[in-house]
Amino acid sequence: MVISLIFNNYSHYGYFFVFPNLVIAGIVYISAYLDIYSGGIMSYILFYIYGSMTPLDPTLFGFIGVVSYAVSYILWRKISSDNFLSEILITFFSSSGYYLVLFLIVYYRLGIHFIYLNFIFSYGLPASVATALISPAIFFFFKKIGYKNFLKRNQAILD
Repeated sequence: MVISLIFNNYSHYGYFFVFPNLVIAGIVYISAYLDIYSGGIMSYILFYIYGSMTPLDPTLFGFIGVVSYAVSYILWRKISSDNFLSEILITFFSSSGYYLVLFLIVYYRLGIHFIYLNFIFSYGLPASVATALISPAIFFFFKKIGYKNFLKRNQAILD
């Protein structure tokens, strides 16, 4: 999100760039193997660090990270198959939940008023699709470096 805010200066060319959120893809992968407590703490710490690079309060990003982890944790338990389609769908729904909660917090708590459909269709939905499409590559990378074996000590859902 920080990268897209840097490159999206709404120049006179009219280009709008959307970048995938790699932190959400990593959290979705981790949620397949960790339990709710250790994964929730880990996602809070990761999103707190992620949120400290934005002008918003980092604790808000920590909360949003825990919500997104909980969504992906529940979806991994409901859909227990390890294929590309399930990875893409779970990442898409977790990312959509992330952007929805982010919008609600910015809109209602901070009072920054902007058009809801404009945010969803111009930033939230394309970023969720981009994150979902890049997630199989992130999952493949984590599997290649052996992160699955490291997480398997706690709880293994997918083999």
